[in-house]
Amino acid sequence: MESLPVELVRLIYESCDLFSVKNLRLMSSFFAEIGLDYLMGSKINVVSWRDDVARLHSIATHQRLRSAIQSLTINFADVDEYNARHASFFQHYLEDPEERNERLQAAWLAYWEAKQQRMTVPAFDSRPDMVLEAFRNLPNLRDLDVTFTRCPFDIEVLDQVFQGLPSCRKMDRDHAAKNLALIASALKETNLTSLTIDRFPLETLRLPDERRHWFDCVSTSFAKLTTLNITVDPSTLKLPNQRFKAIKGLGHILRCAANVTHLTLAFHTYGMPKHKFIIWFDTLLEGFTFEKLTDLKLEGISCDEEDLRKFILRHAGTLERLRLGGRGLAKAHEGGLGGIHLCRGTFRGLFVGLRNRLPKLERIHLEGDFECVGVERSSNEAYSFHGVTNDNWEDMSGDWRPGRAVSSSGRTTRDCLDFERYLLEGGRYPGSTSVSPAVVAPAQ
Repeated sequence: MESLPVELVRLIYESCDLFSVKNLRLMSSFFAEIGLDYLMGSKINVVSWRDDVARLHSIATHQRLRSAIQSLTINFADVDEYNARHASFFQHYLEDPEERNERLQAAWLAYWEAKQQRMTVPAFDSRPDMVLEAFRNLPNLRDLDVTFTRCPFDIEVLDQVFQGLPSCRKMDRDHAAKNLALIASALKETNLTSLTIDRFPLETLRLPDERRHWFDCVSTSFAKLTTLNITVDPSTLKLPNQRFKAIKGLGHILRCAANVTHLTLAFHTYGMPKHKFIIWFDTLLEGFTFEKLTDLKLEGISCDEEDLRKFILRHAGTLERLRLGGRGLAKAHEGGLGGIHLCRGTFRGLFVGLRNRLPKLERIHLEGDFECVGVERSSNEAYSFHGVTNDNWEDMSGDWRPGRAVSSSGRTTRDCLDFERYLLEGGRYPGSTSVSPAVVAPAQ
């Protein structure tokens, strides 16, 4: 076997799964040496119930293995046991009782074993030196995904409730802030091009010391980013002064990512899933323009029509794809809750104002609950859109189920294709207002 050409052995390894790779390496030192490069892929997951920090550190300090890591996911999610137990029972309520009990018992037994194991693992933020050294020694790391919302266990029952019921996701906000602060410090050691943070506790940025720490950490590291996806949880911010300071801090962080081509900014208020966070883009970004922005997504906000229109039009020279709204914190059977509310103005005014002024726009997608909520509103426009494509613009028509056809407001959902055609091609405004002049598409 050792007389085989190295190229052929590599071809064999490329066809093997991880278990087979490990077995092949046991055959001889020749196979072990070649197979070392196939022990792991380019992606690695870190979860809190295993000692994955030590594993990551070991990989990062290994001369050959550290170059393989290009993408890292750090999962800090935790389970709200009370809600998850009830949800898991009702999700399997129609199953045969014996099968259901067996399935749930096995799932929760696996969870308790993982929970016991987690008690023996040091907390992520308790080992800053190890974390910083690990990040420093991953030369090819380009993609970092930090999440508090995806199931950290390989347990199907819990994975279902995590996806279907957001209240099953538990967060220790103080601990989360410490973990994120450590990651912010580690960012200075990397050359990331893509960063995703799913459920950033916004109150972190209302404190002067925390703001200074984040500003110092991201001032240079964010300049290298081409993709920034940040989902903010503002649940605990109640006082206007606190909200203002936190929003100004968030805006400073966003402005540090001056070279992004893909930007997602979403607000998920876990305390009130239907709530839309009020935001003024002039306050948030102070007139700043992302000069290279081609893809923009905004979700879960309440804003002013003119303010939103001005923000979008500032990027008219580069913007190719625009997504407004999303699923938000909707349950599995609900329509999207991550739409856009206008506290002043109308959607007709917004879309008419954008029409013919985005020369590079190729796609637009609307999802969730859209409504004009201002006291002086002159329109009763209200829509519930279901998704047509996912965030990667891949078609979702095959995933649509009639059971999701009614939103939480009682409105029947619709797709956004007629609004997309209106913005791209012209025609009559497809919204609910009764009178709308036709718009003629410009000559090509």
